Amino acid sequence: MKKNIAKYITGLIFCIFIMPVFAQNATFNSNLTPEELKQLDAQQVLIRNIGNYKKISLNPVNNTAAHLINIIKDLKPPYLVEIIQKIPYAGNEQIFNTLRKELTDVEGYVGIPYYGERTGKWYKLYSSAVVDSKTVEKSKTDMQARLEMAPFGIIPMHITILQGKTELYYESVNTAPVKIQDSGVQIVDGMTCAKTDKMKSFVYAFKDGDYIILYGIGGVDAPSVPVLKSKIDNSFINRVTTFCKFIFGKLQ
Repeated sequence: MKKNIAKYITGLIFCIFIMPVFAQNATFNSNLTPEELKQLDAQQVLIRNIGNYKKISLNPVNNTAAHLINIIKDLKPPYLVEIIQKIPYAGNEQIFNTLRKELTDVEGYVGIPYYGERTGKWYKLYSSAVVDSKTVEKSKTDMQARLEMAPFGIIPMHITILQGKTELYYESVNTAPVKIQDSGVQIVDGMTCAKTDKMKSFVYAFKDGDYIILYGIGGVDAPSVPVLKSKIDNSFINRVTTFCKFIFGKLQ
C-alpha cells in the first residue's frame, strides 16, 4: 500500500513539476537544434532551407498548425524553407490586425527589395502584382491575384487569409502551371517546374503562452534536377524568405 502511495506521489510530482517543462518546448520538435532554439529565444529570425517535409520543426500544437503541416506533408516538396521568429505578446496584441493589413496589400509586394544572390544586384521582389478579385469578411479575406516573378513570368495565385483573436493564417497557392521563361538557359525555357496547386506559401502567426510565434513556410513540388535546382532555389526559396522577413520586420 505504501509503495502504491509512493508511486502515486512520484507520478503526481512528475505531472506538476516536470510536464510543464516539456509543454514549454512543445511548440517545436527535435528538428530544431539547441543553437536554433537560442536564436529564437533571442528574437532573431531563423531561416531553415530544409528541402524535406520530415524536417519541419513546428509541432501540431493546434488545429491550424496541424492543418498546415498536413498540407506540406501531402505536397512532399523537394524545395522547402521555414522562416521563424518568436516575439513577446505584451505590446504586440494588435499584431494580427497589422499582419492581415500587410498581407492583404498584394500590390505592395512589388516594392519589397529582393537581393539576387546569383547576380549580386537588388530587384523588386515581384515585377508586378494585380488583384483580380477580393472578398473581405470579418475573419476571412479571399483573393485571386497575378504575381510576376522572374524567371517564371506571371503566376495566377489564390490567396486566403483567416484571422482569429490570437492567430492569423495566410496561404497562397498557384492556380495554373508555373513555367520557366527567359531564364538565359535555352534548354529549360518553357519547362513546367510546378503543376497547378504545387507551389504554396504560408504565414502562420499565433499566440504561444507569453509569446507570438511568426512561422513562415514555402514549398514547391518541382523536379529536383541540377538544371532547375539553382533557378528554383534562387527564385522561389529566396523570395519566400525575403517576403517573410520583410513582413515580420513590419510588425515590430
